[in-house]
Amino acid sequence: MKPFLDFRLALNVLFPNACVVCKNPFVFDHQNLICQDCLSQMKEDILFYCHSCGKSGDNTYPVCNDCIPERKYEDIKVFTSYYKVQHAIQHLKFQKIKTLAKDLGLLIKDDIQDYIKSNKIQNVLYVPISEKVKKERGFNHLKEILRYCVPSFLVKDYIKKVRETDLQVRLNKEERFKNLKDAFSLTVDKLEGNTLVFDDVITTGATLLEIFRVLKGKVNGKVYAYAIAKG
Repeated sequence: MKPFLDFRLALNVLFPNACVVCKNPFVFDHQNLICQDCLSQMKEDILFYCHSCGKSGDNTYPVCNDCIPERKYEDIKVFTSYYKVQHAIQHLKFQKIKTLAKDLGLLIKDDIQDYIKSNKIQNVLYVPISEKVKKERGFNHLKEILRYCVPSFLVKDYIKKVRETDLQVRLNKEERFKNLKDAFSLTVDKLEGNTLVFDDVITTGATLLEIFRVLKGKVNGKVYAYAIAKG
């Protein structure tokens, strides 16, 4: 096995790949898309958005006017708005570069673990994909990221996608909410303990709000959300 690895390393040095973000050639380890220089620039941001529904805009921080009468999530934490993180997520999802899950997981590991501990989270759920998409892609990118940043005993497969939907990135704000209506279901009757919903990018908040609707009244505890990036 070692001679093969040495041969692969030699090829890597002789023929380095170009980073899809900065376009510079780099010697890669487990993934050949984004160089370490670009990865090292991906850091946590201080962002202003509604911590109940994820909405951005004027007068939304810490809670928007729509959420004052009835709060939704106890809190939503977003790691960053840095565009290079979103670039990496897109390649993981749509180019099926599964090895990027490790980089993204390690990027947020300390932050999400601190968030889980401080809020006494007992269940970590993630946004599901349909069976059709899972068959085409071969994996749920969110579950893969969680493998590198959250203890496995906390991660639960309790949310299911029950119908096909259009890609959210192709839709406007109003269409995004309609697209996801009744798209998810909960596979258990009740969840005990504080629960966290994990997503990749929040843009309009449509995905998290639809999942909150599914969880409402079925969690014996508080409901939180964590997203890697804000679109």
